[in-house]
Amino acid sequence: MNHDQNNAVEGTPMLLKPEAMITVKKSKFSIDQKKERGDPSKIYQSDTITKLRNKPAHMGQSHAFIPSKHQTSYLETMMHFLKGNIGSGLLAMGDAFRHGGLLLAPPITVFIGLISLYNQHMLVVNSQKLHAKLKLDEFPGFSDTMELSFLTGPRQFQRFTDTIRRLVKMFVIITQLGFCCVYFVFVAQSSHQICLALDIDYKLHYHMAIMLAPILFTAMIRNLKYIAPISAVANLIMGLGIAAIYYYILQDLPPVSTRNYVGHIQQIPLFFGTVIFAFEGIALVLPLQREMKKKKNFNSSFGVLNMGSILIIALMLSMGFFGYLKYGENVKGSITLNLSDRKDDPLALVVVGSIGFGILCTYSLQFYVPVAIIWAELEEKYGPFKHPAFGETILRVSLVLLTFILAAVIPRLGLFISLVGAISSTGLALIFPPLSDIAVRKKEGDFGRFHWRLLMDILTIILGLIGFTTGTYASVHEIITVFRRRETLVASTGGS
Repeated sequence: MNHDQNNAVEGTPMLLKPEAMITVKKSKFSIDQKKERGDPSKIYQSDTITKLRNKPAHMGQSHAFIPSKHQTSYLETMMHFLKGNIGSGLLAMGDAFRHGGLLLAPPITVFIGLISLYNQHMLVVNSQKLHAKLKLDEFPGFSDTMELSFLTGPRQFQRFTDTIRRLVKMFVIITQLGFCCVYFVFVAQSSHQICLALDIDYKLHYHMAIMLAPILFTAMIRNLKYIAPISAVANLIMGLGIAAIYYYILQDLPPVSTRNYVGHIQQIPLFFGTVIFAFEGIALVLPLQREMKKKKNFNSSFGVLNMGSILIIALMLSMGFFGYLKYGENVKGSITLNLSDRKDDPLALVVVGSIGFGILCTYSLQFYVPVAIIWAELEEKYGPFKHPAFGETILRVSLVLLTFILAAVIPRLGLFISLVGAISSTGLALIFPPLSDIAVRKKEGDFGRFHWRLLMDILTIILGLIGFTTGTYASVHEIITVFRRRETLVASTGGS
């Protein structure tokens, strides 16, 4: 085996001679370097390009893409976009504003929201450019766009083509399983708080164990056709529940002067992690654009992307501001948990239970994504399997138990949301899109006047890296502090 073959086996992509085929763990791509000024559709070849020229992208590549039987209208796409961005992150904004402060949190929330919107536009534009450049039948999804951006970019990027594809998939898996962990904690805490309001006192971990059965049941659903009705019910419940939450938090508000205007410097990274978690809907953008009937209305001035993002930013601001103003330092990791303190109001407990049920129903949809990616990788590397259905069942049960264990280890909802946001959401929302943009625009030599686009890309990546490091550190530090306090409490009460 020669030197080039050794590198291929070890998983290090390289640029070889013209028309050479590079094989990296069954991921193949080739670049004809003699024709770099010719037709790009003939220069670059890969498994991903072949796939996108012959059949619709599979969910394992596109992430969160649910194929529909018809193309969606503006209103339908808007509804899908909103429901993909509204969930446990929105309900945690009160806790985020507690960390940031009433004066500091709003402008930073708007800033992060606008940066996220800019990156989503960037991702859509790059997907459209690659679709036209490579003459694809289907618009590439998130990981496909990242892979093809590097493949068709400058030579410094081409060698990392396979690496970036795997990185994006890894971050998507971490993010989606992180969502599932958050949902586990959310549902268990909702059940726990309702029981406490009814003077039924069981430990939180007992509630998690009880919720394991229904969550495991929904996670066994393999066909999206059966997940869709569950998702529709969850969306209806969430919509009514959020409306009810606004009804409660807008009543009997205290003076603004009673709350902190600026959060403590050590708490700002926790605020950042929660906010970026709340805005994490970037994996939905390309699938929604691909399914829209009039695709130009998706990222136009008054398109779905702009109008939907403005509405989401407004919801995040209002939920965070009024949630913290209403409950102050007592605001919890989900605003619904504060409603359960109203023992004399049965409607409040119904709202808490309903939203908890809605989140529980959403688990299977979020869970579908990592299962599809991991199973596709396992089949490619070790398949075909003699009993694939049994193997997939083992995978599903294992992943559910993994999310259950992680949720049980870190049962603090606010800290878990901040940790997931800092670790994975920053990569997907703030780091990968500008890397794709740099690869595409550097090849084209189009960074705008004074290279302002390149400057924006670099600043966004720096912001993402700062958020990743400080947010992860702060979240882990707070989690360790919670564990130490718990150990001290146990030692003082039952250890003597």
